[in-house]
Amino acid sequence: MTSLTDVADKLGFSRASLYYYVEDREDLMFQVYLRSSEIMARRLEEACQSGSDTLQVLGNFICRTLDPAEPELAALSEIGLLDQAARGTVLGIFEAVVARLASLLEAGARSERIRSCDFEIVARTIISIIHSIPLNSPLAQALRVSRQEIVAAAKDILAHGWSADRRREVNPPPIDFGPLLTQPGGLFDRGAQFDAKREKILAAASQLFNRRGVDTTSLDDIAAAVGATKRTLYHYVGDKQTILSACYSRTHRIFSFIREQAAAQGGSAGETLIAVLRANSISHQRDDIEPLRPSTGYDSLSDTEKVLATERGRELVQAYRALCAEAHSESSMRDVNRDCLLLFMRGAGSWLAKGLVRGDDRRKAQIAAEIADLLRLGLNPL
Repeated sequence: MTSLTDVADKLGFSRASLYYYVEDREDLMFQVYLRSSEIMARRLEEACQSGSDTLQVLGNFICRTLDPAEPELAALSEIGLLDQAARGTVLGIFEAVVARLASLLEAGARSERIRSCDFEIVARTIISIIHSIPLNSPLAQALRVSRQEIVAAAKDILAHGWSADRRREVNPPPIDFGPLLTQPGGLFDRGAQFDAKREKILAAASQLFNRRGVDTTSLDDIAAAVGATKRTLYHYVGDKQTILSACYSRTHRIFSFIREQAAAQGGSAGETLIAVLRANSISHQRDDIEPLRPSTGYDSLSDTEKVLATERGRELVQAYRALCAEAHSESSMRDVNRDCLLLFMRGAGSWLAKGLVRGDDRRKAQIAAEIADLLRLGLNPL
């Protein structure tokens, strides 16, 4: 929803003067993503030169990248908007950063300075947490945590985890997503068939919104993804604004379902938290479930829908806050900055919505476990 006029006004430029620097909005986005990827690559190399200890290097990388005195970096949240050549250029640099960080982690594990893990997945998750902090600044403001507190908490939790007993094995049963998927009840059950087709449309729309953003995803794009016509979309959901609103409602329903099912398993608060983290990550890997990433398309909502989305978000944050407090009171969670932990929980798996990594059900579960364990165990040797 950001136009070149918006950018020009912010800078005190005329719109015409922007064309001296960029060809159009897509070129501006390309340059922003390219700049951010290059800066992240440079800061990682600077951190690598700053020390030999893996956790010290990681801490320096976090400090340099999230330094509030430096210009913000842009997460590659709408990489799908770029054409193939531009996307390939940006992803080439980004993937090199992932590989460099994964190599650093692997070297640390070989020297027994960190625990063994899936180095690529952990590297992607760390970068995702870093990228998510500017995106989640409204939540950080609501939680009243400063950037300095966030940096300190990130270094602490990525090193030590939140678990009070890191040697204790925690493996809650997986959550069954079946009840979320509306199945046709029979040949003559028109209501169930209608709901199933509507759900398919919303899942496809959520995935496209996650990859490309809302304002540049057309009804034609959504219709093509489900093999339908725009008329079909209007019949089962409505126009694009109605589809976006329905996707927000659906996302809240998915995350509420996960939280309720995790709590119903009857484990400790710490086990419930792990079940939630894993299920949230798996949901972003499933094409038939994928929810919207946090804040995707928020500016495109009406004022009334923004209020509703904010209230729903606050409800989930309070529920997770209470769960963390309970885990601390039962001594399964050590004394950490729990509000910052909520921010990291929100950002740790958001990279999955970009669709850069995919696998079978077993691989999905492995990825989800690695993401949850990074926050629970940190990287220090066990």
